[in-house]
Amino acid sequence: MSDVEAYKRTMGRLIEEVWNKQNLDAVPEVFTEDAIMHHGGSGDCGGHDMVGTPAFRDGYMRPTQAAFPDIQHAVKDLLFDGDKVTMRFQGEGTHAGEYLGFAPTRRVLRYEGLVIFRMEGALIAEVWVISNMARVLAALQH
Repeated sequence: MSDVEAYKRTMGRLIEEVWNKQNLDAVPEVFTEDAIMHHGGSGDCGGHDMVGTPAFRDGYMRPTQAAFPDIQHAVKDLLFDGDKVTMRFQGEGTHAGEYLGFAPTRRVLRYEGLVIFRMEGALIAEVWVISNMARVLAALQH
C-alpha cells in the first residue's frame, strides 16, 4: 500500500470511527502515543498545544462529543505532500452541552476548518487545527 493510500485510510478512520461514531477507543489506532495537537494555531500564535493522545482525547475530543452528542464531520478536501496531509472539513452538531464556556443553545451548529497532519508511518504524529467553531458559537449566543 502506498503512503497516500495509508494516509487516506487513517483520515477515513479518524473521521468515521473516532468522530462520527464517537469511538474514542480507536484513537491509538490513528495517532502516535506522543502526538502533538496545536489547536487554534501553535502556542506562539495564541493557540494551545496538547501533547499525547490522552490529553487531546480527554481534553478535546471527549468534551466536544459531550457538548455535541450528534456531531458529524465530512471531509471536503484532502491534499498530500510528503508526510503531510491537509484536510478541509465541515462539522455539524446540536449544541446540547456546555462548550468553551458557552451554555447549551440546543441549536444546530455548523462550522468548518482546516487541519494539517504530519504523519509517522500510517499514524498521525502532529496536528495543526484552525476552525471557526468559537466564532459560530459566539454568534449563536446573540
